[in-house]
Amino acid sequence: MAARPGHFWISLAALGAPALIAWQLLRPAPAARPAWWLGSALVVILLLWVAALSFLLVRRRMELQSRLAEERDSQQRLLKAVMDAATEVALIATDAQGVIQLFNAGAEQMLGLKAQEVIHRMTPEAFHLPEEAEARGRELSEALGVPIRGFEVYSALPQRGLSEVRTWTYRRADGQHIPVRLAVTALRDRHGSLFGYLGVAQNMESQQARESTLAAAAQEAHEAARLKSVFLATMSHEIRTPMNAIMAMSRYLMTTNLDEDQREITEIGWKAARNLLDMLDRVLDLSKVEAGGMTLESSAFSPIVLTQDCASLWKADATGKGLAFLMALPAEVPAVVGDPLRLRQVINNLLGNALKFTAQGSITLRLQVEDEGPFLHLRWAVEDTGIGMSPAVLQRLFRPFTQADVGITRQYGGSGLGLALSHELLRLMGGSIQVESTQDKGTTFTVDVRLPRA
Repeated sequence: MAARPGHFWISLAALGAPALIAWQLLRPAPAARPAWWLGSALVVILLLWVAALSFLLVRRRMELQSRLAEERDSQQRLLKAVMDAATEVALIATDAQGVIQLFNAGAEQMLGLKAQEVIHRMTPEAFHLPEEAEARGRELSEALGVPIRGFEVYSALPQRGLSEVRTWTYRRADGQHIPVRLAVTALRDRHGSLFGYLGVAQNMESQQARESTLAAAAQEAHEAARLKSVFLATMSHEIRTPMNAIMAMSRYLMTTNLDEDQREITEIGWKAARNLLDMLDRVLDLSKVEAGGMTLESSAFSPIVLTQDCASLWKADATGKGLAFLMALPAEVPAVVGDPLRLRQVINNLLGNALKFTAQGSITLRLQVEDEGPFLHLRWAVEDTGIGMSPAVLQRLFRPFTQADVGITRQYGGSGLGLALSHELLRLMGGSIQVESTQDKGTTFTVDVRLPRA
């Protein structure tokens, strides 16, 4: 802070006056002056200098005190402005006995009271519900082993250095009840002595309304998902029954005396019915998973035999399409316990997709095994040299009914359910599926699952 303009001249006068007097007393004196004159002059000069210095020190101290008072007033004004600006929360400070000493604008709005009505006049008990205070008092009395009543209900834990944050009900001046989240903190001076408490309360009405709305929306979404799953399961079952009859009749027709055209038409109808039935099975399985109704088997099986069985289903089709079908298997793998039917379903889906989207090159099925004591970490990889996928497609690949684009759906067919179902089945097994793909170069799907030894 800059010095005031008159300070320099006041200091100069206070120190210059003794110097001038000293010059007058000590200048050459007439011979008539007595001998004690010099000693007396020195004493007077010393007293004047002491008085001047004392004046300056007292003045300096008064200036410092005035400056500190101004800074305190400025800080208090700033603190009051901050507290009054915090209109979304109620700030209420009390002394050690609970009498309110501070009541900000947020507290006035929340409780419908004016600060002058409560400061030095009330305790927070005035706007708390008595039944809540009594119930909390009984809880604290039992927990702390001493009777807790009155204002101690709110201060007992902070007084002991513990945090106290809980939901209360405030009663406004107009009688309205509002839920608040109240945090109470003990106020201590620099020596650690308790001199009061600070309560910070937030109105929970809007938050509770939002939570209720979100809970209702979540319940509606859950019910909609459940109804969708029930609908899919019902429709799949209803369509499967006549579809099985169509397949049975088609197979029976192929055993009769048909000419080549009739047999070709019947085979086409049987294959179409089989594909449709396969899609219905996937819809039913996916709806079961989403509804939490899917249960997994637990039986012993050989991972090598399972892999070879899957390969045998697709090798002939791949060879007929002009593709090389390769396998890489360990020499020996112990039996494990799991759900071989669902694992077979996953691997067959990946091999079917590889065959569908690969026009030239090869398809490779690999099995790798890592020994993890009582468990085996099984990793199947299906690699192809097909059309591949872009990064944008990879991001939505495992969503139901999703394919790369409309053109691919028209050209290759499919419902987009297989990968979504595979992802969910592996999740139920505690496993995972990953994909790496480069457009126009190929795709690799990797299945990881950890199963106990048989």
